[in-house]
Amino acid sequence: MKKSHLNPFLVSGYIGEHFFCDRKAETKQLIDNINGNINSNLFAIRRIGKTGLIKHVFSKLEKQKKAICIYTDIFATRNIKEFTNNLATAIYNKIPEHKSLSVQVTEFIKRLRPVISYDSLTGTPEVSIELSNTVAYQKTIQQLFDFLNHQKLKIVIAIDEFQQITNYPEKNIEAFLRTHIQSLDNTVFIFCGSHQKLMHQIFNDTKRPFYASCATVGLDLIARKEYASFIAKHFNENKRNLSSSALDFILDWTMCHTYYTQMLCNRIFENYQGKISIENVMETCSKLHSQEESTYYLYRSMLTTAQWNLLKAIAAEEMVDKPNSKQFQHKHQLGAISSVNRGLASLLEKELIHKITNVPQPYYTINDKFLLRWLQRK
Repeated sequence: MKKSHLNPFLVSGYIGEHFFCDRKAETKQLIDNINGNINSNLFAIRRIGKTGLIKHVFSKLEKQKKAICIYTDIFATRNIKEFTNNLATAIYNKIPEHKSLSVQVTEFIKRLRPVISYDSLTGTPEVSIELSNTVAYQKTIQQLFDFLNHQKLKIVIAIDEFQQITNYPEKNIEAFLRTHIQSLDNTVFIFCGSHQKLMHQIFNDTKRPFYASCATVGLDLIARKEYASFIAKHFNENKRNLSSSALDFILDWTMCHTYYTQMLCNRIFENYQGKISIENVMETCSKLHSQEESTYYLYRSMLTTAQWNLLKAIAAEEMVDKPNSKQFQHKHQLGAISSVNRGLASLLEKELIHKITNVPQPYYTINDKFLLRWLQRK
């Protein structure tokens, strides 16, 4: 497919470097860690592009034939059984890409006596292993790790939404994984997560097994200058002339947050050709709000009046460094400080807001930038 026939502003997946914006420093850091046999802890707020970054790194490594890269997302898993099946499925689905390993992996997986089914939507194989107890699943995970570790090429395993293991009912999962991972000499891990508090606890609490076991790789917003250049290039390549005021509006409105910037550019690209004005961009923003409005009203029904008012106050300020200050409280008529503190805790738990801490002055902001702009209109 020619590039001109493809919307270049992807909102999911990865199809190549040409459609991937920046992340040069983070890419180099992850590859350096992998080459040095150093495990990485990659934290990023939701929808900022961590999965795309992993796929980008994997693409570079596999083009150089330096590693076998395995990606698995464990967000939907609820226990060690589902973790094991998720991992086994990810390994099994790498077989077609590495013919030299195909027979070995197939025979190894078959020894585990799995049930192989196929996803009704994607058609991809899914491995299901039925065992009697937690110890049996732990032994299977160890066997999977050991099998991969003895391959000729380096193995890189990315486990996305790694914080999910803290919700498993089985005890000592962190200790079990840490014990076996640290013995591997040809397998490198990237542990990714989007839940700030839980990821911090796993990797920075001195009493937890994974403390000081990984190099931390932070993922911040893409620099405005880099993003502006990327957006302008792709519009120009496809004979669309985006005005400078329209480009500035896009980056201001989305606050350079990857998913929301990509989605807005995707819709503009799809709906307009030739010269594209700031009015065209604003019209697209309005359409996006109309599409999502029922979801926003659902949020309102889920929150107490105090929580909703606090959310609106944060939206009005965009970035709030002192949400429990008297000035903020009085300005937005939020009631007692204790009520504000409870509201903050609830909004953080629901992941409607997050706290940015990797800056000199930490602040709270709303995760969904489209929701933020919608609240500012109300």
